[in-house]
Amino acid sequence: MNKFLFSILLGCSVLAAQPGINIQAVRDIRLQNLKRDYTGSTIRFIVPGSISVMGVLKDVTDKSFIISHNGSPAVYVHEEIDYVFIDPGFTGKLMAFGVGLLGGAASYLAVIISKENAHSSVKGVASSLGLVLGWRVGFKTFYKPIKIDISGKTRE
Repeated sequence: MNKFLFSILLGCSVLAAQPGINIQAVRDIRLQNLKRDYTGSTIRFIVPGSISVMGVLKDVTDKSFIISHNGSPAVYVHEEIDYVFIDPGFTGKLMAFGVGLLGGAASYLAVIISKENAHSSVKGVASSLGLVLGWRVGFKTFYKPIKIDISGKTRE
């Protein structure tokens, strides 16, 4: 009976443990991680008024971001900002392009294997469609921005 009662109390305490709480300590840890991991990277965020800001992250203080915007430093208060986005770089573009080339080559080979004397227009159309579809899949898979939550919310 004691084990059963203990397991019920433990389950209730886990389910009721701080749902949707906004803790400043969580926000500070996320900001420190952002500073440690992404200083020198290009970041993008939306300030109040739905204005998108993009620049190279130079420093993160207790109250603001310091970014290099068009070669000059700019300071933005991050209290109203919930998410920061890190756009993919050259490797993401290279991966998307590589998957597109692989799709084009695979469709060209499929036409050659499936039809012995295929007309050159069929080969061109098939490889073009494979290239476009492969590029689309590669773009959707590898070229996604990283969304970093700095809001301080533990659950949504």
